[in-house]
Amino acid sequence: AGRSQSKLEKVVAECQKLNPDRAPPSIEICNLSDIDLSNLAKKTFILITTVGPYGQYGEHAFKACAENGTHYFDVTGEVPFVAKMIKKYEAAAKESGAVMLPQIGVESAPADLITYSLASFIREEYSSPTADVTLSIHNLK
Repeated sequence: AGRSQSKLEKVVAECQKLNPDRAPPSIEICNLSDIDLSNLAKKTFILITTVGPYGQYGEHAFKACAENGTHYFDVTGEVPFVAKMIKKYEAAAKESGAVMLPQIGVESAPADLITYSLASFIREEYSSPTADVTLSIHNLK
């Protein structure tokens, strides 16, 4: 932990040097556990996670944000993980007011763009409103 802390202190110092008029960032180290991530989520407005694989390590942060009203962003491309998290924590996020935005990274962009293009095509070609469009890409091997 000492070596990691030293690197983090250097990041904070560099940020302060670049923006001396701003408060330095607060960097905390915590374990991937419900307790640690819940405590972290209670201290912040937005949590951005890049832990992966999400199916193995991501649930603690998703749960903590949903239950504590902390807005959540991740860069997963793991659709089964996202579907499982929505099913498990949608009600908690609605109740707490947390905005949950998984899959904001480059891994999900192609599917998002294809789905948007498909919905636009349906609206334009058939003059039909679209409510929900789901795109699923499978490996056919």
